[in-house]
Amino acid sequence: MSVSEKYKVLKHTFGFSDFREMQEEAVDAILSGRDLAMLLPTGGGKSLCYQLPTLLMEGITIVVSPLIALMHDQVIALKELGIEAEMISSSQSSQEQQEAFTKAKNGILKLLYIAPERLANGSFLSWLTTLDINFFVIDEAHCISEWGHEFRDDYRRLGELRSSFAHTPIAAFTATATQKVREDILSQLRLHEPLILRAPVLRKNITISVRERDSGWRNDLMNILKEHEGESGIVYAFSRKETEELAEFLSKKGIKCLAYHAGMSGSLRHDTHQSFLNDETQIIVATVAFGMGIDKGDIRFVIHTSLPKTIENYYQEIGRAGRDGIDSEAVLFYSGADFHNKKRLIDEGSDPQYREMILAKLRSSMDYATAEECRHRLIAS
Repeated sequence: MSVSEKYKVLKHTFGFSDFREMQEEAVDAILSGRDLAMLLPTGGGKSLCYQLPTLLMEGITIVVSPLIALMHDQVIALKELGIEAEMISSSQSSQEQQEAFTKAKNGILKLLYIAPERLANGSFLSWLTTLDINFFVIDEAHCISEWGHEFRDDYRRLGELRSSFAHTPIAAFTATATQKVREDILSQLRLHEPLILRAPVLRKNITISVRERDSGWRNDLMNILKEHEGESGIVYAFSRKETEELAEFLSKKGIKCLAYHAGMSGSLRHDTHQSFLNDETQIIVATVAFGMGIDKGDIRFVIHTSLPKTIENYYQEIGRAGRDGIDSEAVLFYSGADFHNKKRLIDEGSDPQYREMILAKLRSSMDYATAEECRHRLIAS
């Protein structure tokens, strides 16, 4: 493959004249058949790093992702670009799943998205061995580590891919991971001499500020929203009850606003999501259930009304602002009570094996909120 072919696909398929930072290194690693581990902040163009090279290679790419909504959006976007892609998930009918199986088996697809639990099925794993797979993609790779902020048991099985596909390259991607989590990703996936790419964590177009949440904090919130009048934003609240109360408060102030939380029906969450994407709703007031996989570049602000559980969570959540590169804002309101409320939930519901680790992360969040030094640098450390 010549360099010109790579840039031709970049331009004619994806509409870009140049790669973003570290994208080209990632693409070249995959094209050379090398394992890859990449930390690329939200909005850094991760998907292109694996979608482009598969178009220049024989065979199909298997993308493992824990986010059904994101897989769905990715498949739709790829089809709009004229790229053959499908997903296999529990959200589909048996007919839809069978159509995806048939396309993959007949060599029509370039990308097939699957959830990690699929790989626990022996017959599915055997079926994968019948395909001409050029490489695997492990998205949200931090989920493989018990030290990460979103550990999932299903991800632990991904290391078994090396047993069935000893010579098939693996590309692992995450938007946020500590040094310990990065080491765990390499170990658990059994990556062989991977190229390790870590893009700068600092997002220069996001202005970060922290304010103490006192009795007049809603007035401060309204002043922030006036500065962003007519712009899209997310307000993260602590509980389902708070999302509904705050959304009602803002709606009465004349703001196009909806609540979003895991207690709502799937259809209502979907409609709310689409309303936000289509700019019919300006602001979503949500628990952290909202945001994973959102593909909306013009979110101008992300506001938290209480202390985040972890710095990693917080960084990923504020990273949903300004993905188009335009100046955006992240504001955190906190109080001393936040720490005690979240600690109580951890004490009541967390696995004792991980309780101290989770508490340590919460303490780091409180240290961040009360710090006097540059908060961008605290997040990046």
